[in-house]
Amino acid sequence: QQKRIDQAIALHVPNQLNINYSMDWQTDDTFMYQAAAMANREVAKAVSTGGAKSNMLGTAGAIATNIALSQTPGIAGALSAASGLAPNPKKEQVFKNVNFREFSFDYQFSPRNSTEAANVRQIINLFKLHMHPEYKDKNNFVFIYPSEFDIFYYQGGTENLNLHRHTSCVLTDMTIDYTPNGQFNTFANGMPTQINITLSFRELAQLTKEKIGDGL
Repeated sequence: QQKRIDQAIALHVPNQLNINYSMDWQTDDTFMYQAAAMANREVAKAVSTGGAKSNMLGTAGAIATNIALSQTPGIAGALSAASGLAPNPKKEQVFKNVNFREFSFDYQFSPRNSTEAANVRQIINLFKLHMHPEYKDKNNFVFIYPSEFDIFYYQGGTENLNLHRHTSCVLTDMTIDYTPNGQFNTFANGMPTQINITLSFRELAQLTKEKIGDGL
C-alpha cells in the first residue's frame, strides 16, 4: 500500500540545472533476414512468371558468396583477402529502449546561526531518511521500498512550466561533504560551518511522445 507523505523540502534552483534525454539504439547485423526476404521474393517471381523475371540464381550466388566470406570456419578471412571481396553484414540501427532519465543537484549550505544550522540538518536527514528502505517484518527478511520524490520547479509561487517537468523519482545516491574547503570547521556545538551535498535522482517512468507532450 502506498501513501502520500506530507513532508516537503523547498530549495533554490541549483546553479547547474540540466537534464539528459537518452535512447538505446544498437547496431545489429540483418544479413540473414534480408537474404531470406530476397530469396523468398525471387522464388515468388519465379513461380508467378515461370522464371522469366526472376534473378534467383544471381541472388542465390550473392548470398552464398556472402556466407562463404563471412562464415566459413577457418578460411573466411583468407577467402576475402584472396578474392578482394568483403561480406556486407547489412548493419542496421535497431531501436531497443528508452533510457530512464538521471540527473543530480549540487547544493552548498553555509548556516549563519543555530536556527539555519538546524534547518540544514533537518533537510539532510530527510533526504537520508526517505532514500532508504525499512523492514517489513521483525525478522528483517523483507524490505519496504524507499520513498519516491516528486520534484517541481517554482517561479513566484507557481510552477515554472518553462522548464522540463519530472516524473516521480528515486534518490539513488547522496554525497555529503563536511570539509568542502579542505578543512573541518564547526560552530561551538559541533555543527559544520559549511556542508556540500550532491543528490542523484533517477526517474521511474520511461518517456514517450505522449509524456513529452505533457511537458516532460
